[in-house]
Amino acid sequence: MLPMNTRKNFNFVLISAIVTAIVLVSTSAITNVNATANTTTITGVSVVKAGGGNATAPLTSFTPQQIEIKVGQSVMWYNPTLVGEPHTVTFVLDNKTATDIVSPFAVPSSTQFSSIPPGSNNEPLKAPGPSNVVIALNARSYIPTVIDSQGNVKHLPPPIAEYSMVGSEKYVNSGWLIPKGQQFLPGFSNAFTVTFQKAGTYNYLCELHPWMRGSVVVK
Repeated sequence: MLPMNTRKNFNFVLISAIVTAIVLVSTSAITNVNATANTTTITGVSVVKAGGGNATAPLTSFTPQQIEIKVGQSVMWYNPTLVGEPHTVTFVLDNKTATDIVSPFAVPSSTQFSSIPPGSNNEPLKAPGPSNVVIALNARSYIPTVIDSQGNVKHLPPPIAEYSMVGSEKYVNSGWLIPKGQQFLPGFSNAFTVTFQKAGTYNYLCELHPWMRGSVVVK
């Protein structure tokens, strides 16, 4: 895990390629969401849209950007975009545990990689020169993940992950949120719900689009 200010340039190149490929996928959106004056709710849970728009003009923002709830209440994030553009809802609570989207991993030098399906136009990315280092998608970004105050890592089951936040966590992440019906790789989430058990202001961002930021004010 790397500090937010030390992400490498190759990460952003790979992110752009991944997101560009995903945008080409067709879509459907979550339904049965009812709007009130300023806040959207579904079955009593406050709802925030992560992204939106379509292939011509995808939105990279959270709507609403700030939401206010009471202790014990829940917020659900979902992705209503009309193409398969992913977003994350990522709380970096100790300012040290942001994850890179892709990261280097060491493997035995004897490791042989085979593309799936065989003969497909795929190849693992390796560090330059003779090396046993490969660049892989980071599961702690891709899969719903919690790191507690002691540094213990827990992966939450997609596609509709739920978590009760006590406020002492180091890191809480939704994983990649994809519009319902558009999962073309295992492990994608459709929605992410957090129940907040402690008062405070909880800031979050999208790891794929770091300028996307929001906050939950719990009173």
